[in-house]
Amino acid sequence: MPIWSSFVGFLEEALLWFSMLTGSMGLGIILFTIVARLTILPLTLSSIRSSRRMQELQPKFKELQRHYGKDPQRLNEETMKLYKEHKVNPIGGCLPMLFQLPIFFGVYQAVFHLMVPEQRGSLGEAMYAAVEQGDVSLLLGQPVLGSLWRMVGLSEATQITTLLNMPFLGLDLGLAAFPNNFGSFSGFEYLILPVLSVVLQLIQQLMAMPRIQDPQQKMMTQIMLMMPIMFGYIALIFPVGAVLYWVTSSVIGIIQQFVISGLGSLPNYLPFLPVIERWTPPTAEAELAAVDAGGAAALATPRQGFWDVMRPLTEGTVPTSTTGNSASDAHELTGDTASSNQQQAEEAAVAAVRKQQRQAAARRARRRR
Repeated sequence: MPIWSSFVGFLEEALLWFSMLTGSMGLGIILFTIVARLTILPLTLSSIRSSRRMQELQPKFKELQRHYGKDPQRLNEETMKLYKEHKVNPIGGCLPMLFQLPIFFGVYQAVFHLMVPEQRGSLGEAMYAAVEQGDVSLLLGQPVLGSLWRMVGLSEATQITTLLNMPFLGLDLGLAAFPNNFGSFSGFEYLILPVLSVVLQLIQQLMAMPRIQDPQQKMMTQIMLMMPIMFGYIALIFPVGAVLYWVTSSVIGIIQQFVISGLGSLPNYLPFLPVIERWTPPTAEAELAAVDAGGAAALATPRQGFWDVMRPLTEGTVPTSTTGNSASDAHELTGDTASSNQQQAEEAAVAAVRKQQRQAAARRARRRR
């Protein structure tokens, strides 16, 4: 595909330019990753805001499910209406990942083309001339990029050759831990970056989740924790240069997540860590405040018994009158009583649901103590 080939060609030149700037292919990949993450930082912040709004709307989603659970079409309509009213994009949290994946696979191909001699035939025209034919004139003759190449001191092709043959921390960045789809094994030192990629992604996923979760959020957390394992498998068969990009990206993501929202649910899995939360869903904040104020007793609300709900039905008598307006007055009183009874019954049902939620929060708090 011409567009993808042009994108990979741009990444090849970007990686080599940063490597020329730092004097190391590995450091060039790290610096390139930092620049790439800063570029998509606005999308990352937008994703975090979208995730927070989704968590804030969870009680309203449950209310919609309670009212329209038996009517899927109406439930979808009301859910979309809720998204529109609160200006929430349900897929907004996925945007940074959607932008990072093409960069990751593009970096994989760029590293593969640059570092594996058998793959250098797939390089772009200017890069192929510089790496394979020893001619840097095409790189230096580009309208805009040529001046950038001169800025890093590129003058002859031997500079590029020396850079590509230089190992990083004893690793050949063009080699995978298990090349040729587990056809061979490169050595235990090549397992360090794949293992790091899995661990760091798990930490980042846990930090992104709230510390107090309902059953639906816990199920979503378990599903999200499968993604690092999938990427771990990919990291074992990809060149370690591409894995280095992903490890660096995860480190930056962890730093961003900590600055914005703290440790999230990570202390739930690592109890020795302190609880650092810069933001929690409003419902969770209310539950915690109630627990801290007085435990389960503070969460209790005045109990509304059966007769409290039914009393309006038993006491709502219609007065008799001998006037000509008695029939219409009785009809109005009956309608008002029915409307009041329905409203009180709905309020009682909502209060019961909220009481159950508060009691569940109190039990979770007592277990944590």
